[in-house]
Amino acid sequence: GAAYVYLCYGIHNMFNVVCNVTGRAEAALVRGVEGHNGPGRLTKALNIDRSLNGVDLASSDKLWLEDDGVVPEYTAAPRIGIDYASDEDKNKKWRFTAI
Repeated sequence: GAAYVYLCYGIHNMFNVVCNVTGRAEAALVRGVEGHNGPGRLTKALNIDRSLNGVDLASSDKLWLEDDGVVPEYTAAPRIGIDYASDEDKNKKWRFTAI
């Protein structure tokens, strides 16, 4: 995957992990990590900014993902804030939250 980092509301950097090839809009917003809840707080605490946009998360020495073997428990729920979407899309359980 690659990093997709963008500015939200002109204030907060948001960090997404692109989960497909270039040109396919499939990414997951990283909303928090242990000790840092909220996507804006996460990027601020980890010094993630738009200079890291496009970084290959498998080979970068500046931003990467690691597998520590933990298999987290989580719940799945419908996404929020997409009132413009069809009922079918609004009801897809694509919002994952660690338990």
